[in-house]
Amino acid sequence: MSRRILKVALLMIASFFVAPLFVACETDEQNVPQMNQVQASAPKTAPIVKVDEFTTPASSEITAEKAKLYAKASAALVELGVRWSEKIDNASDTEKIQILNAYNVARDQLCARVGLAGIAEYNWITTVALPDPKNKTTFEAAGLKTNN
Repeated sequence: MSRRILKVALLMIASFFVAPLFVACETDEQNVPQMNQVQASAPKTAPIVKVDEFTTPASSEITAEKAKLYAKASAALVELGVRWSEKIDNASDTEKIQILNAYNVARDQLCARVGLAGIAEYNWITTVALPDPKNKTTFEAAGLKTNN
């Protein structure tokens, strides 16, 4: 069910970028230079990356590489949250649901691009690996402070 929701959300997001191009293609020859301006001002989007399935590891110990990836994802997720919070605050109630769905997809994509198995692995590291005292030195070496 959640994959279906993600697909629908991605299609809705894509339709916002594709629809102006169809309207521009229907205009006459005199408006061709304007079409180039529309394309130049359209946001450049990165292709959707495959999010690997996350399976919970048997041990809560984490590698130095995963700790570094987690640190990168943490910083990027904070920036993403700041940018999207403005959109959510300024949206109507019906738009908020669409924006939140798109935001969840963006978080999953961000984590996958960093090298994690999506937001699922990020959440597992946050709730299981980060509080584990065995991982304290690993996370500190990656630049994160822990409360352990």
